[in-house]
Amino acid sequence: MTRTADPDAGDALAAFAGERPRLRALAYRLLGSVADAEDTLQDAWLRWSAVASGSVASPPAFLTTLVTRLALDRMRSARAARERYYGLWLPEPDVTGWPGDAGEGDAEAGETVPMAMLLLLERLGPEQRAVFVLREAMDLDYAEIASVLGKSADACRQVMRRARARLSEPAAAQADLQAGRRIADAFAAASLRRDYAAIVSLLADDAQWLSDGGGLVLTAVNPLHGADRIARFLLGIQRKRATSFGFTAVRVNGAPGFLTRLGDRFQGVWALDIADGRIRRIYQVANPRKLGHIALGHAARGQTALGHPARPGTDAG
Repeated sequence: MTRTADPDAGDALAAFAGERPRLRALAYRLLGSVADAEDTLQDAWLRWSAVASGSVASPPAFLTTLVTRLALDRMRSARAARERYYGLWLPEPDVTGWPGDAGEGDAEAGETVPMAMLLLLERLGPEQRAVFVLREAMDLDYAEIASVLGKSADACRQVMRRARARLSEPAAAQADLQAGRRIADAFAAASLRRDYAAIVSLLADDAQWLSDGGGLVLTAVNPLHGADRIARFLLGIQRKRATSFGFTAVRVNGAPGFLTRLGDRFQGVWALDIADGRIRRIYQVANPRKLGHIALGHAARGQTALGHPARPGTDAG
């Protein structure tokens, strides 16, 4: 393949920077880890910067292939590690602020993927996940996917059919974002008041609480089921620790969520899955190894926080 103009280093950087948001979204969907996605982009940049000028006809196609193949290598090695993971494994949360809160701007809607979808994608093998993400999220046709993976288009169609069969799970309609935030804020306020009835009223009858502490902090190792049990769990933590939660409203994977504290210590990230006017799932990510990319400065912004300012540290209930 040839290119009509030889880029200098500045052209290479500009080409990569222009594709970076799309490539990050691709890597995060494939890996479910913000840190691994960033590491994959760094590896891709190092390889891209070493490519001989004039040797690439389409930088976007080349970079898509490069990032996908690097992510596939990471996915294959990560599967064995997740089999040894203590407790429930959850994806690393992708946290952004709400527009207008403490100077936050809009996040690119196309770069977000719900936590529920990332968990569903964990059902797929690396190759199935790559085909599904490239087709559904990146909107590549089967000929393009075949080129990325070094397979035939027919083989990629077969992989996609198997992937869709494994992901066949009906999804509830998600709440409007602002309506979802109102429900989330009401839930935080009820938790601060330790109002059992209000908490239960905001949770679906079959709500789930899913926690990931990675064996490094104390969390509910097994999922909690039902509004009553979740409410009692939240009240019990505050009563046992003789302190209250604190909440900073953020978006987690594009949906309402919180940076949370217990007393004056940073606890982790809660992501809320809201549909039909009630909270269906709460994902608590407390494993400190999954929170290093989140600026703790979010938690100290009084304009968006309910409760007391946080000090660094992780202490999950």
